[in-house]
Order: sequence, then structure tokens, then C-alpha cells
Amino acid sequence: MEWSSKYLYDDSSVKMDLSFEDSNSNTMPTMANPYHRPMDLGSNDLAHKTRKNKEDKYCGVCGDRALGYNFDAISCESCKAFFRRNAPKGLEYFKCPYEEKCKMDVSNRRFCKRCRLRKCFEIGMRKEYILTEEEKLRKRQRIEENRLIQKIRDVDKTKTQSGIVSTSENRLRALEPDEEYMIDEVVGAYRQSLEVSIASELPKDKPQMHMKDLVNIAELSVRRVIDMAKKIKSFKALSQTDQISLLKGGSIELLILRSVISFDKEKNQWLDPLDSEDHSMNMANLQEGEGATLFAEHMKFTKSLAIDLKADETMLILLLVISLFSPDRPNISDKSYVCQEQEKYALLLLRYLESRYSPYTVRAIYPKLLMKLTDIRDLNEEHSHVLLKVNPEGIQPLMKEVLDMNLKDTTGANCDSPM
Repeated sequence: MEWSSKYLYDDSSVKMDLSFEDSNSNTMPTMANPYHRPMDLGSNDLAHKTRKNKEDKYCGVCGDRALGYNFDAISCESCKAFFRRNAPKGLEYFKCPYEEKCKMDVSNRRFCKRCRLRKCFEIGMRKEYILTEEEKLRKRQRIEENRLIQKIRDVDKTKTQSGIVSTSENRLRALEPDEEYMIDEVVGAYRQSLEVSIASELPKDKPQMHMKDLVNIAELSVRRVIDMAKKIKSFKALSQTDQISLLKGGSIELLILRSVISFDKEKNQWLDPLDSEDHSMNMANLQEGEGATLFAEHMKFTKSLAIDLKADETMLILLLVISLFSPDRPNISDKSYVCQEQEKYALLLLRYLESRYSPYTVRAIYPKLLMKLTDIRDLNEEHSHVLLKVNPEGIQPLMKEVLDMNLKDTTGANCDSPM
């Protein structure tokens, strides 16, 4: 699916099994070697035993060599893959052409899926151990985020060991000129994006607010996110396809993070600085549109950043940019560059914290800030499930593109299709 440049690029719109064997030999130490111990084995014997331990595992389904446990039972790689693909379907999904008396071995394991699957269950393989696509994606995301955190720690450890960090910098570290420049660039891009407006605002004083209304109201925020991204040089250096993939793949997360920036904790409302008061979104409206459960999770996330961690505007904008440069978004061609940029801005967030807080405070809040990128993935999934139930008819074209909301009917439209 291609994303039309009409909406995104129109300048006017702006992721050993260790076994210990105990040798109970009765051999006594000899006078010739008083330090001989019964467990001491020659290197060849030990290597032989190690190889034997690894080779002695066989698949409980077909008898093939096995490396270890899969889904709570010893099985080979082939039966592991078979079980992952077919266990969710259940035994009733398959029929046996041979009266369910098939013998399972390496040569005929592919002939009958029902008997093979039944044997999997009989040896104790458990289908509840199979990760769903969402769980696998979440696991890859956590691995990626943990890798990012470890990368930052490795950089700091290297600098500390090389003596770059002085005693004074351990107290409060001043930003380097290039770091100040990068912070000014993204903060400036965000603030300039606040000037983006749309011709007409949708009424928010309806008797009942629905998710569809929230989606349409969010169009202005989406346009401002796009405008901000287009003002960041490292983002513009990407191909247009990758730019679209990053914006589209991260749209909900970027909107949620942006809502934290615009949240007024004194008035309990959402409003950008340059907008008039009648454009504000109050908590009652948001709760009506999102529903009680999703609203509670949204507010928990917002308050954890704005109140608990006391994240200021610059911290939140840097988090927004870190989220924007997520290399695990679908259809990214230059993942290496995107990953490099994400690491750069994550390190920039650390440097900004070091310029404002004590080392103790930085060590306390920096990992928590980065882990919010994991929390927002969960919130993204919850919003996505709700959006699947929304009828796309009446949704603004840009929002249908961003959120992959397609009309199910084929009635003709007067405007050009953005898809």
C-alpha cells in the first residue's frame, strides 16, 4: 500500500543446558599423586562426556536428534516448528487417513498431521507456550529497547574508563555545542509545528463523544507531528518511503507521547500553547471517546511521565524523536541508519539529563524514561484493538491513511483516494 504524497508531503498541510555430573568413585588419593581427586577427568574423556550428553537427546515425537526442550518437552527442530504452526488449530482441524495408527519416525512424520500433533500433546508439548504474533512483536521490541539501554551504558562505561568524564562533570555535565545544536533543532521543530492549523475544527461539544470523533480531532496533532519530523535534518535524509513508514508505523505512539506534552496538569486538559481555550480536550471528553479502561491506562501513562518523573518539554520531545526513529517499524529499508539515529537521540537525552540533574538522579530516572517506550507499545496495542471496531466512514482521509482504516463499502467518493 502506498501512502499518497498529497496528504503527507503537501507543504500546505503541513527485537546451555548445563549439566553437572557427580562422580562417586571410591578411588583414594595415591602417594604418587596426593592431590588427585576422583572427579578429575582427562580432557578427552570430559569432551567425550559433554558430546555424549548433548547427543543423547531425541525427539519424543519422531525420534530425531533434539537440542533440548521446546514447549515443555524434548523435541527436534522440525517438530518444534510443526507444533508452533499447527497446535493452535487443535486436533479436530486435522483428519487421519490411516485410522489414527500412524507410526511417527523421521521418515514418515510428514504423512499425517493429526497423529503427529497428537503425539506432540502426548509427550507434554503445551500450546499455551506458543507466542502470538503480538507477543512475538512485543518480545522483539523489548529486546531492541534493552539493546538500546545497554548501548548507552556501554558508551558511558567506555568514557568513564578512558578518563573523559572528569570530577566536575560527575557533578553536573555541561552540554557540548553540537549537543545544544541538536536539542535546539528538535525543540525548535516541535514549537514551529504548533503553528500548523487546519481550515475547520470539528465540534467537541457533542452530547456523546465517540472514538471516531477523537480520531478526527487528532488530525491536527498528526499534521503537527508530520511537520515537526519534516524539520529534522536526519529524518529528511531518509528516503520518502522510510519517512512514511516511520510516521505511519509510529502514529499512535507519537500521538500519545505528544498528548503528554500538551497535558495541562493544573487544569486537567489537553491544549497546545498557541491554540485557543475552546480547542482544549477535557478529561470527560477523552474518557467518553476512549472508554473507561483505555482512558485509565492513558492517564496512568501520562501522569507517570508528567507528574511522577516530572519530565519537562525537552525530555518529552526527545522521547518523541526516539520513538519516531524506531527501526522495528514495518517496511523500513535503511534499518541501520534509523537504529543509529535512535541511539544518537537516546544518548542526547542522557546528556541533557546530565546537564540538569545530579548523577544519582540521572541513574534513577533515565532508565525509567526509556522503559516508557515499552509501556507505550502496550498502550498502542490497546488503542489499535479499539480502532479496529471503528467504522471508517466519516473519518478524515489523512487519518484513514495513518491508521490503515479502509472503507468496507465501495461507494464512490468525490475526493481523490489517498491510498
